[in-house]
Amino acid sequence: MNGSKWKKKLILCLPYISVGLIFTNFGEAWRLAEGVNASEKLQDIFQSGTLQLAFQNLLPSLYPTDLIVGIVCGAALRLAVYLKGKNAKKYRQGEEYGSARWSA
Repeated sequence: MNGSKWKKKLILCLPYISVGLIFTNFGEAWRLAEGVNASEKLQDIFQSGTLQLAFQNLLPSLYPTDLIVGIVCGAALRLAVYLKGKNAKKYRQGEEYGSARWSA
């Protein structure tokens, strides 16, 4: 592949990469939150300022679980966009449309 193809692919993937990097900070906030179960962790994230602590440094967290959270969220967004684009061509899936459906 030449340089222009790489550049085009990088530009198309840039939103998903940036969303993944932002979600590494959410993974860091989850990791830093105190609590045993999910409800306690969510409560700690929003009440004690753990979210602000995680986003104090805008660089992504390089902790392995935080990176996995970012990769999964970026891939999930890419999958959602792909599936939405794949189904956008058919207006009524499984049904015929146009003049042929009115024939006897």
